[in-house]
Amino acid sequence: MTRKLLLGLLVVLVLTSQALATDVFEKVGTVGCQFLEIGAGPRGVGMGEAMVSASEGVESTYWNPAGLRSIVRPTAMFAYGTWPADISHQFAAYAMRPTFIRGVVAVSVTTLQMDPMLVRPADTPGGVGVSFDAGDIAIGLTYAREFTDKFAAGGTLKWVHSGLADLSVLGVEGLEDYSAEGFVGDFGTLYYTGFRSLQIGLMIQNMGPEITYMEEPVPMPVTFKFGISMNLIETPGQVLKVATEFRHPSDTSEKVNVGAEYALNSVYFVRAGYKMGYDEESFTAGGGARLTVGTFGNLEVDYSYAAFGYFGGVHRGGITVEF
Repeated sequence: MTRKLLLGLLVVLVLTSQALATDVFEKVGTVGCQFLEIGAGPRGVGMGEAMVSASEGVESTYWNPAGLRSIVRPTAMFAYGTWPADISHQFAAYAMRPTFIRGVVAVSVTTLQMDPMLVRPADTPGGVGVSFDAGDIAIGLTYAREFTDKFAAGGTLKWVHSGLADLSVLGVEGLEDYSAEGFVGDFGTLYYTGFRSLQIGLMIQNMGPEITYMEEPVPMPVTFKFGISMNLIETPGQVLKVATEFRHPSDTSEKVNVGAEYALNSVYFVRAGYKMGYDEESFTAGGGARLTVGTFGNLEVDYSYAAFGYFGGVHRGGITVEF
């Protein structure tokens, strides 16, 4: 049954990707809520975002909800990233196994924020004493479960709000609260092949109806992902995981991400990756450490750096607590 479901999802991914491939260059810049495509969590970013088959833990609420199958104890995380132009990106999530239902339930919040700016009309370049800001937020509810010891699936429903500016305070006709909101969904699967540690991951991300910006309907940034991962080295003290991911966004050409993670005694981690097919993004790197804090639980601190071409680099830091 799981093989038929996996095969069926793969066929859907291939057929839809072919349909979206037509006139792909005419679709560049035509989708909204692109903050949904920003990688959440330093572990995944450090591995080049090749995470659809390698996701595990609470970060999986973004990379592939099926990866939540690794959750054993309640786990929470917070990640913060700096972007060009003084823009910040935050991601927080909490996952647990409730007693009243089989599987894992998680909630997550993603935000993209900028500092307030003065409203400067053409005839008042010094400003009118009113500030505005733009920002986005997504709040998600995730459910995932294992169907067999080899197959897991999960989905996320997200409410999305994207705000360009709120100028209603000026009291000028035609200047309003320029924002849009709607719902999108993610669905992902993980399949353990039984050959060594080889895993296959499939995901459809950000599916949803169009939202309206200033009376103009805009589609959501749907992305189809397929990836494989495997431990090249697996001893009691060392694990070297490698992963590859193929992506087909609905608004641009196909992309390929590769990444690796070296774990020493499940305490220290070193990560690296490379992203191909992007305009500015290329290599990534990062690392982390996991500590046991008395009877409190496990604490993991992670960091990642992602090269961003002309715009420099993007730094992310994160803290994960397993209670």
